[in-house]
Amino acid sequence: MASVPKGFVSSKDIGDAITVKEFRESNQTNTPFIVEGFIGGRKKPFSQNRAVFILGDNSLETCDEIPGDSCPTPWDVCCEDRNKVASSTISIQVLDSNGSHLIGTLEGVSGLRPGKKVKVRGSLNENSAGQAFIMNATSIHLISN
Repeated sequence: MASVPKGFVSSKDIGDAITVKEFRESNQTNTPFIVEGFIGGRKKPFSQNRAVFILGDNSLETCDEIPGDSCPTPWDVCCEDRNKVASSTISIQVLDSNGSHLIGTLEGVSGLRPGKKVKVRGSLNENSAGQAFIMNATSIHLISN
């Protein structure tokens, strides 16, 4: 597991948030944002060796919201159009003090796991390009336990 600073992931609210889609539309680097969504968008939204996960826009329909659906991985939004999923997700990464990826997965850190609703404070990574939007996280609010 990744070793994040104490209090990096908290149940304390970090403020008013915009949606993942609004963050993508802003396309502003070096501007702090708070973005709200859910950890998901694919079956395995966490990187295993780096502190990175996928954040999905709350407008995406997870399988557990579909009556009668018994999908074991509802956060993967497998019932949604893949193009919609691609345009409604961003990558969240945690960097160390040298600006390098923090080593280890964020899965399980302070209750982070697929499907959880979170708010993330951070800014758009300057290496974001095309459809690949990356946020450098500075704190995470775990909304749902």
